[in-house]
Amino acid sequence: MASDLVAAWRADGMPAAARSAAGLRSQAESLVARAGGGSDLVGWTMVTIVSEFWRERVAAAAPGRRLVLLPDCPRATVANADPTVPATCGPACGIATIWAAARDSGWVVQSTSQAVAAIGALLTGQYDGILGVAKLEDLEKAFAMLPAFSLPVAAVPYRPAARLDAGCSCTDAAAAAAIDVDWVLGLLGVAGGTTAPMGDYLPLLREAAEMFAPDALATLGRRLRLEDALPAPAEARGMAPLAATAAMASDFLSRGGKFLRPFIALAAYDAVRADLAGGKAAVREAAGYAADAAVVRDAVKAAAVAIEVFHKASLVHDDIEDDDAMRYGRPTLHRDRGVPVAINVGDHLLGLGYRIVAGLDGVDATTARDALRLLSDAHVRLARGQGAELWWREDGDKRLAPDEALEIYGLKTSPAFEAAVAMGIRLAGVAPTEAAAIDRYALHVGTGFQVLNDLKDWQGDLENARQAAGDLLGGRPTVMWALALERLPPDDAARLRELARRSGAAGAPAESVADAIRAAREFYERADVFARAAAIVRDQRARAAAAVAGCRLPRLREVLEFLLDLAVPEAAA
Repeated sequence: MASDLVAAWRADGMPAAARSAAGLRSQAESLVARAGGGSDLVGWTMVTIVSEFWRERVAAAAPGRRLVLLPDCPRATVANADPTVPATCGPACGIATIWAAARDSGWVVQSTSQAVAAIGALLTGQYDGILGVAKLEDLEKAFAMLPAFSLPVAAVPYRPAARLDAGCSCTDAAAAAAIDVDWVLGLLGVAGGTTAPMGDYLPLLREAAEMFAPDALATLGRRLRLEDALPAPAEARGMAPLAATAAMASDFLSRGGKFLRPFIALAAYDAVRADLAGGKAAVREAAGYAADAAVVRDAVKAAAVAIEVFHKASLVHDDIEDDDAMRYGRPTLHRDRGVPVAINVGDHLLGLGYRIVAGLDGVDATTARDALRLLSDAHVRLARGQGAELWWREDGDKRLAPDEALEIYGLKTSPAFEAAVAMGIRLAGVAPTEAAAIDRYALHVGTGFQVLNDLKDWQGDLENARQAAGDLLGGRPTVMWALALERLPPDDAARLRELARRSGAAGAPAESVADAIRAAREFYERADVFARAAAIVRDQRARAAAAVAGCRLPRLREVLEFLLDLAVPEAAA
């Protein structure tokens, strides 16, 4: 009803009386009366009308200039170490789902506790729009402080649950608090600006995340007879030495993340099996495919876990190589436990991933062999890309061409996307090459995703507490660095190299770092780096879309299009 009201205003003009707080209340009272509701719904309806009025404007704000404020998850028991970041309850958390989708679509994410500062940032021009999920009474106070419809602020009210049962799930807790995850995702405009794609895939996204809940990991360990390698996550301090590494590995797996890769594997498998069952597929099952339908879905879930295990291992090792301080709102493993322990935990995770895939039930020997080949090939290419980056860091001249940077991105980011998609397709009984140009698709999705992350890096990264322009300060080879060196005169290029060297040095004072970032931004703007990087994102997205267009399985094509929207949103490009 609120949506219909706002649509009528857009067609016929908003009544002058509706622009005041009293007029807004009158409109809300009228809608509530028409719906047969009580007076307690008037406040909710006022907020809904304003949110519908600003929905398109807020969602259309440029990446990095739209802010979403989220509350702590009702089930979260431990506050986040960073008070500006909302606390989540675990991998399958609804707040975490919103957070991941928002960040991937170009939103800045902060805790609702930062609402006052956020309004100030909107007034000073830092943001072009704000979406807040907050208690109704807080929203009513905020709206009372501002003229009705004066600023592009949308909101979703919730009410803190009085008491939650010990076994209450995150979904039930969110429902008790009236936090409608689908509604919030719709207001965010994720997945191409509509609610349908995310709504369709949200159950599968949650299924992927729930596989990394502590109980689910322990259950998988028992089913595959890997209790020694995949126990229930537990505090490692005080444990017997032989149990500590596996416990730390399981704990790291359950800390959080987007779980996009396991979702991709599950979605690709489900789509291909549906295409084959429909009898309209332009491809056939691979020769010798003899999967047992009764158990193969569980095997696919196990393989999806293995893909994420490999990803988590690479994060442990990357954090060491980059000396990052935070991961998932907590100190990185090497900062918390020391470098030797962290290296060993990463190695354990790699071995665990291969053990999981080697023990898949319900698939024939050829399919199992192909699954191992897919993962090992991705592992080798990832190591090659990371090795190129590490070698570049030791190069005193820091020379890098844009094409070289993009090739490194293709090796570091794309193999995991490709392995996830190809794994789902192959376990469904189809050779990936028969379905689509998965290699080209993954290359361009992964590369576009990484360049988009480069652009976001200049907006800061709340999740991992990285500083603004963290890749520049960390001495990492980015395409933005390469684009700058390509265009800058030799003297300016030398100054940029010196800025990176001094600001990235251990113990550099914060003021010196801030000055270096401002100076580097000026060099980047002089070389038109930000616009050129955005053009690369658009190009990579277009190339991925072209690869999708040749997919011979209609439901799989829908999954690939959704993944493209999720990883490289059209609005962000």
